[in-house]
Amino acid sequence: MDSPVALAVLLACGARAGYSTPLAREFERFSVLTPAGPDEAPAAILARSRRLMYAEHRVRKGEVWAGAIAKAYGTTLNALQVTNNNEFVLMYPGMRMTVLNRDGQLYEVKKDSETLDQVVSRYQKEKEAARRFKELIVRVNNLPGVALLAPYEMEKGIRLVIPGVKVNFDTYRIPFESSSWGRISSRFGYRFHPILKRRKQHDGVDVAKPYGTPVYPARSGRITQAGWHEGYGQLIEIRHTNGEATRYGHLSKILVKVGDIVQRGKTMIGRVGSTGISTGPHLHFEVRDRNGKAINPQAKIGRR
Repeated sequence: MDSPVALAVLLACGARAGYSTPLAREFERFSVLTPAGPDEAPAAILARSRRLMYAEHRVRKGEVWAGAIAKAYGTTLNALQVTNNNEFVLMYPGMRMTVLNRDGQLYEVKKDSETLDQVVSRYQKEKEAARRFKELIVRVNNLPGVALLAPYEMEKGIRLVIPGVKVNFDTYRIPFESSSWGRISSRFGYRFHPILKRRKQHDGVDVAKPYGTPVYPARSGRITQAGWHEGYGQLIEIRHTNGEATRYGHLSKILVKVGDIVQRGKTMIGRVGSTGISTGPHLHFEVRDRNGKAINPQAKIGRR
């Protein structure tokens, strides 16, 4: 059962803690200001509430699909994904996510006096489409009718549900057919290099796989390198639309050439090997930002 500290209650119209409606009194014992624990799982409370409510959920052992979590809270997988900006390809015990009991993105007002029109403009630019979208937001969040007639200012921190938001996730995936890493023989960060015999920054993760295992793009993009590159051995580099890049090293075989467009999880780009400075068959996998700085690949899976 989640701690009551994890439960945050919010009215759709943006009311703060301290309101005195019957519903508010009913849920007072779940406030972070009181120590009393809930009589039932917060998921059930959120799912049956007619008001917009949100909470922090910590993934438990055995929870492997975000869609099941979404259903328990009375929302959808898309709502969890767009609210958290995470595709949730991989989940692990203790992972935190913001959940809500509505289908849509949970939007937090960024600054005092932000207007509803400013919020709408983040999603719709065309005048007539923006007008209809504003009406929908007012109705879904039970905002007062005056919000349609005059500039409607909101306080920083107030949350609204924005219905109908869809995100085409161009996120990183594990570069194999499987949905799990398997055995990671060397992680990102400083390590004692097994061949050079000194401490050295490791710019990626080494994933031990049988010789010849197919390798796929972790994200769609264009091939910018395909061939031998120093200690990497046979290397492929893919440049992605946001300027970031991924590298796949120590390959036994390269199946693409510079300039090719490859698709995430669909285009086989090579096979696992042990070329270059390597102690055995494995894939060296890197993610680099648009400035060429290495990023921990494990932290990027499921994210853009």
